[in-house]
Amino acid sequence: MRLSRAVDRIRGFLRHRFPPLGGWAFRLCYRLFPNPCPVELFPGIRVDLKTTDDTQKATYWQGERFEWPACPLLERYCRPPVTRFFDIESNYGFFSYFLLSRLPHLQVAAFEPNPETFEKLRQTRERNGLTRLDPQPMGVSDFEGEKHLYRGESDSGHSTFFRHPELPEKSAGAIPIRRFDRWLESRGISPPSSPEWVAKIDVEGSECGVLRGMITALQKKVFALLVVELNDFTLALAGDTVADVRKLLTDHYYRDWE
Repeated sequence: MRLSRAVDRIRGFLRHRFPPLGGWAFRLCYRLFPNPCPVELFPGIRVDLKTTDDTQKATYWQGERFEWPACPLLERYCRPPVTRFFDIESNYGFFSYFLLSRLPHLQVAAFEPNPETFEKLRQTRERNGLTRLDPQPMGVSDFEGEKHLYRGESDSGHSTFFRHPELPEKSAGAIPIRRFDRWLESRGISPPSSPEWVAKIDVEGSECGVLRGMITALQKKVFALLVVELNDFTLALAGDTVADVRKLLTDHYYRDWE
């Protein structure tokens, strides 16, 4: 435990990330850590890191280098006058925590359908007093109802609502699904008159469904930035393509920018 605390302090001195040191250093780090391991992910935000989960390990190791340039891009676009960030699917909350640690004005809603990962998100909110974080235990798509979630065992980031050749048949059970537009109405959140929101959409194949469920918000041009994962393999699980995602966005006057 003392060694893991020392490693965590070193990471803090390195701006809460490690430089590219190679696979040997990555593996050594997690041999030193207990599971779970309390760490400071970002300044003032402590989480119990699950060192058997590939997404949690990668985000802790890389910090804001994870899925580059997502972190600096989100930070840049979430500055005022942007007021809200929607993290769809948030996993254990990495991008939400990053923005909350940097931008004291920002309100964050984090949608996470995996019950186990959502519970970690909820506990981290309570542990750190993150009153600006609103965790939501649900999936987001273009219908209201329930759907079975297939969980990634070694990587929670691979969880998907579609049968996946690399995931076990056992599901996490029926998960509530909401349309984004309907969820806004239920929470009494009115669309702003100018682009004051940012959303990150990384939903392992459900990207088109999410976008179709937020058509009203898209039409009202409330988003200053949409960060959407484009993955041919996962989109194909839902019968969609990268071209379908791009068309949904460009049809509503969002400029495609990679």
